[in-house]
Order: sequence, then structure tokens, then C-alpha cells
Amino acid sequence: MRKRRIIVLLSLALLLSGCWDQRQLKNIRMVQTVGVDLLEDHKVRLSVSIPTIKIAIENQSNVVTPKVSGEGHSVQEASLQLQKMISQHMDLRETRVLLVNKAFAVKNMYETLDYFYREAQFPISIFVAITDGQARDVVELEVEDRSLISEYLYDLLKSNEEDGVIPEESPFLISSIMMTPGFDNVLPVIDATHQKERAKITGLALFHGKQMTGRLDSNHSRTFVMLTRHMSYGTMTEQIGPEQSYLTFSYKRAKHKVKITIKDQITADIFITLNCFLVDNPTGTLLNKIMIADISRSLEKVLSTRAEKTIRQLQQANCDGLGIGLQMKALHQKTWKTLDWNKEYSEINIKPHIKVKIKNHGLLN
Repeated sequence: MRKRRIIVLLSLALLLSGCWDQRQLKNIRMVQTVGVDLLEDHKVRLSVSIPTIKIAIENQSNVVTPKVSGEGHSVQEASLQLQKMISQHMDLRETRVLLVNKAFAVKNMYETLDYFYREAQFPISIFVAITDGQARDVVELEVEDRSLISEYLYDLLKSNEEDGVIPEESPFLISSIMMTPGFDNVLPVIDATHQKERAKITGLALFHGKQMTGRLDSNHSRTFVMLTRHMSYGTMTEQIGPEQSYLTFSYKRAKHKVKITIKDQITADIFITLNCFLVDNPTGTLLNKIMIADISRSLEKVLSTRAEKTIRQLQQANCDGLGIGLQMKALHQKTWKTLDWNKEYSEINIKPHIKVKIKNHGLLN
């Protein structure tokens, strides 16, 4: 009996000793930035950046980043064409940024993402962004102060996320949100600038289902982040100071509440309280309590007006990026079952209520 057990254990050990699907590091090329473009002839172009250590004279080395593109009738075929030009296996596990041009996002965003979702090693901690122009133009940027375009783009998106310009995103929730009634995707828009080899966040792309249906500029993008359920903080500059001067505030959202009523018309009231801190006062005017109260009211008016415009643009794009439909479904199930949210959402009444509290107004005051 004991011998039989030993034989079984040895057999299992032999079966477990090999890795049939292993990929050695020396045989692969790590992709860190990916761009997908839908071209005018309806073909798909896949562009990648692949950091490579190049050995120079005297045993010194430096990092170069080749950019390669391939075309096909789908992302999968473009990938196969691209593989023919790369000396080793193209591996996506180190990808940090995925860029999709606007034309593809307007057509069908899921068609772009399907290839990457099927890749077992494709990471979840990446940024997905939309480009106004060609995604390849951004992938091929040669930024002076960064050796890797992936690091530059990742840090650019991360800093704008931390500054409250774009919302936090979960790349692998994008597809599930596409299939969820009452909630839509909102993704950052990034593009190459006229300045030498730089990119810039220019706003947010609005989606309904699988398609991009509109966009917000950078000012309304910040307002959108304020209106979401996620924590919001950052800085803003408004012309509301003494002598019509521009004042800069740092802010942090203290309260956020959404109340939905369904009596005569579906109404969603969004209540927000912002704690603001005055960063500068260019005129040098001493600010007393009365002036601070006036500045608070002026800031509330500016932000409320902008929030109303932001919501109007969301509804025009039929993009429920704030998830009003999900809350309707959770709180008013009977009413929700009678609604065609694709048609009803753009007609409901969404009201922002923004309250500003200026906590301090500078050391000199």
C-alpha cells in the first residue's frame, strides 16, 4: 500500500514539473503603449511602442523605443501583420496606455476592445483614452524629458486624474458598463499638441452604449468629476475677485447626495458642498467677511451655471455618465421597469445644487 502511494506521488510530481505554456523573457518583446486607428478605407491600424535596451560601445547601453504599425481589416489581423515585423513574440502584459482614435470610438468602441480582452496577459491597471486625431501620432511622440512615451502618457493621465480634471477609470469595467442600462462610459480625450512633442488632455469623450456620442471640454470635464459619486478635489481659477481679478482656489468636495423624485416628472437633484481654499489674491486687497461671502456666492453661481451646461451636454449625447439610471433602478424598481431609459434619460430633469464654503483666504488676510 505504501509503495503504491509513493508511485502515485512520483507520477504526479512528474506531471507537475513542466510548464507547457511558458514564455521566456528573452523570446518576447514587451509592448507598453498601444494605439488603434480606424482609417478612411475602413481598415484598422495598430501602432505600438516597444522599449528596447540597445548596447553601445564600451559596454554601455541606452533605452530606445521603436514604434511599429500594422494594418488589417480588424484589430486581430492588424496584430498579425504587426507580428511579422517584430523579431520576437509581441507581449501585451506590460501595456500602460491604450489609445483609440475618435473615428473608431464613434463606430464601435467594443470592436476595438474585444481583441485586448481576449489576451490572457493583458493588464487591468492601464489607462484607456480617446484621441481626436490619429492614435499613431501620439504613440510616436518623442518627449524630450522622458525616454519612454508610455511613462509620459501614463503620468500625464494620472496627474490629471489626481487633479480632478478626468474621472478615475477602471479599464476592465468598460465593457460591462456598455451592457448596463442606466450607466455609460466617460473616457479622457488626449491629443498631440502644436508644441514640440507633447500631448494634452483636452476633455472627456461621452458614450452611450458602445459608441461615442459627444464630448466635454476641459472646464466641463472638471465639473463632471465634481458631479460624480467619486471623491473630487483639485484647483480652479475663476474671474470673481476684487476688480474683476482672477482667483485660484484649491478645493475638496465635502458632501455629495443625489435625490430622485418621480411624482410629476422624474427629477434628480444633485447636492454638492465644496470646501475651498484661496490660493492667491493678485490685487492684494484685504478680504473681510462680507467680501468672502460675496466671493462664495459668485463662485456658487459660476459653478452652478457650468454644471447645468455640463448636464445639458450629457443629456444631448444621451450619456448617463453620472449613473442616474442605476439609482432609479435601485430606488424605484416599479417605475424603472416601465421606462425605456434610452429615450427617457434625455428628458428627465437633473438639477445641480452647489454650495461653496471658503475655509481660508490666505496668510496675508
